[in-house]
Amino acid sequence: MTGIYVICIFIVAMIGSIIIFQQNNSHASKTIEEAMQMKNITFDEVFYITKEKGFNIVFFGKDDLLSVGLVRETGSSYEWIYGTGSKQFNESPCILTRSFANLLTGRVRNDSELVSLTFGVLNDNDIETLQIEYKDQKARAAAIVPTSKGRIWFCFSDPPIHADPAVRRIYQNGDVQSGWD
Repeated sequence: MTGIYVICIFIVAMIGSIIIFQQNNSHASKTIEEAMQMKNITFDEVFYITKEKGFNIVFFGKDDLLSVGLVRETGSSYEWIYGTGSKQFNESPCILTRSFANLLTGRVRNDSELVSLTFGVLNDNDIETLQIEYKDQKARAAAIVPTSKGRIWFCFSDPPIHADPAVRRIYQNGDVQSGWD
């Protein structure tokens, strides 16, 4: 008879655990946009999402601003971790704008746990590619992404960024020019 009581108590405990788990899971974000909204991140549009170091890097906009953020994916849900930036679209007379970010991934114990990148808006439609060279690193091609508000670009760095990198602009006609202006 005591065996039946033990089994009943075990079943009740399991059902209770399932109910508690389901209640806690009901607050989980099913999409990246939901995760952003739960943290009161305001945006009109998500322009692009890429992965770096196992995290979702989200480029998004509000009005005329471009921002970047980091979202953790946990199974079937998402959690907004950190965001920064704000570069304006159509910032004239700039050929391209830039901002850098060392995005926090949670509790950072060392620099390797940061996701570091430079990003901005590309206002000159004749630029075909960008080569970004961070201090003590080889030059690498920046990703260029068309959006509804214009082209954006970004380039990740291995160590954290503490200064502007060098840039080479490669134009459709083959010209190559260095510098941000």
